[in-house]
Amino acid sequence: MPLPDDVLRQRLAEQQWTAHNIRLTQDIVTRPGEPDFMETDLRLRAILRALTLLYRNRLAGLSVADLGCLEGGFSLALAQRGMNVLGIEARRKNLLKALLLKEHFGLTNLELLCDDVKNFTRERRAVFDVTLALGILYHLDQPVAWLRQVAEATRGVLVIDSHYAPADEAALALIDPRLRQLGPLKQMEDRGSIYEGRWFFEYGAEADVESQLWASYSNRSSFWLTKESLLRSLSRAGFDLVLEQHDFSADFYKHFTVTYPRGMFLAIKSSGFISRGERQ
Repeated sequence: MPLPDDVLRQRLAEQQWTAHNIRLTQDIVTRPGEPDFMETDLRLRAILRALTLLYRNRLAGLSVADLGCLEGGFSLALAQRGMNVLGIEARRKNLLKALLLKEHFGLTNLELLCDDVKNFTRERRAVFDVTLALGILYHLDQPVAWLRQVAEATRGVLVIDSHYAPADEAALALIDPRLRQLGPLKQMEDRGSIYEGRWFFEYGAEADVESQLWASYSNRSSFWLTKESLLRSLSRAGFDLVLEQHDFSADFYKHFTVTYPRGMFLAIKSSGFISRGERQ
């Protein structure tokens, strides 16, 4: 049963929503004055298009892990379409917002967990048809090893929305000033292979980790892979099909490739779709 308006207003007054404007009732939203997340978010639309195609419009019953779910907008959208969703978020302040959505919309197929995404493994959380890693990869200090453990827990498709590091100094000089904390090009070794990227300073030792709602959680600096290294790490993690999805960002192509390098990538295991088809 939906929460009464007075309860919603009281709960929202105790929270600071920074990401998703969710319409809770006709009169109450989580971020007044912002575009409606469900109606206008281009990433959400792109993900739904991709999953609808890959799973032939049979989304209900899919198991989904949303890693670093923040305020729960994507978890909510997928759960409302019948998917069984586990949202994992390290910061309690963010998770409380997602819990409000779960409670208000009465979603028994949405589970929310307060944990570091670095702890997400097949052994701890089982295997999921779909894994979402949206805005989280570039907040990690060992991204290649993390992608490998996420791959082991993903049966079908991993969706990544992430910044990547410019591969040369000329490209670095053109990026948005907000990203200029990136350091020089470095190499990272993982299981005998070399990957390139740049370190990004997140916050200092004196910072309150819990209050850094849009930053890394358990490392103060993160390693941004170059696009080439990101693609190679996905292929080597066990995905036999790696794609970049442009249908939501084509109108902003220069922005997302030059000044604000970021992309959405689909890493797919064809075996996950074959086995699903056989089960049906």
